[in-house]
Amino acid sequence: MLHIRNRPVGCFIFFGGLSASRFSNPMPAPAQKSKSRQRLETHVRACMESETWPVDQPLPTTRELAKKFGLSAATAFRLLQRLAQEGQVWQHSSGRFYKVAAQPLLDRPRPVACLIRRLELCSALYRELLEGISAGSGEARRAMLLWHDDVLVNHPDPAKPPVFAGAAAQRLLLDGFLERHGADAGGFVLDHLWADAVLKRAAARLAPGVLLFRQAPAGVALSNVRADFGAAATQALAHLSGRGFDRIVPVSPFDGDPAVDEFFGALEKEARALGCEERLAPRVHARTPEEQAALVAALPKKKRTALIVPEDHVAASLHALAVAAGRACPEAVGVLSVMGTDVGKAAGLSCLGFDFRAMGRAAVSLLGEPEPRSVVFPPVLALGGTT
Repeated sequence: MLHIRNRPVGCFIFFGGLSASRFSNPMPAPAQKSKSRQRLETHVRACMESETWPVDQPLPTTRELAKKFGLSAATAFRLLQRLAQEGQVWQHSSGRFYKVAAQPLLDRPRPVACLIRRLELCSALYRELLEGISAGSGEARRAMLLWHDDVLVNHPDPAKPPVFAGAAAQRLLLDGFLERHGADAGGFVLDHLWADAVLKRAAARLAPGVLLFRQAPAGVALSNVRADFGAAATQALAHLSGRGFDRIVPVSPFDGDPAVDEFFGALEKEARALGCEERLAPRVHARTPEEQAALVAALPKKKRTALIVPEDHVAASLHALAVAAGRACPEAVGVLSVMGTDVGKAAGLSCLGFDFRAMGRAAVSLLGEPEPRSVVFPPVLALGGTT
């Protein structure tokens, strides 16, 4: 044996220029490889067509299949990819291969997190929004992660004003949710009552997110689905003026709702633009049964007065009180609800409303957009017997 620096060197025997070690693990001949690929393909197709193979069970890994059929892992993987392109198997994002029928079950986006108020008796608007969100999630094959807390909005009795959480309480609520469930959510649909300061603080963790029913605060990268309050204000003023009402009274159903404030701001702006600001009275409150009764009692008897109310329950209550007080409606007193949910329609109110179910569906759709954007919904006037 040859030694170099007293170290033995192994002997090599050459046959035709090839080392004998090359014959220790001979590669399959082309014909043999072709048969192995065919056997693998036949096996995979049989598994996929078998009724006993569970839909949610993946095929063995490519390494396992390659070893079983005497192929390289790369060859087995290329064969499975070809079958996937032909629609014979489905490849999950994990890289594993399944029956095609597994895709609707396993390839589901992360759920839509709905951070909205508790759906109580008086939340007709949000019930309709949630119906739309549910429909949109179903169309997108996305689950829903529902969260609601009594602290955000506490309003079990529509005869009493709601209690809204302040910014400090909202921060605690939102931080708690994001810490526990934020990583599980594939997008966030947000109640319009979340304060601007709270949204700005958590904006980076709320992407992608959609704010319901109102504009997103400046500088916050959130999409929004919202009502066109400017168009609603113009249509309300034109409708009531055209019906011959001498005085138009904006009625605030409760304090602290940014959407209500946004609508009344638009109403004052449009009244100035249309030159009918003298017909528009100052805003009055009807937050409690006592305030509602006092409002009806104070209505002038010599002027036709229309009440604009952005909440269906309060609008229906004011209409009932006016009728009970002997005020002819709409001959003497008119009531126009600027919400238009099923509650207002069932009460026979004239409603200037919005398609809240369509808003909900649009919110889910916006979660899939590459950049935040706004979808604005026009008002729809539904004439009842109150104007």
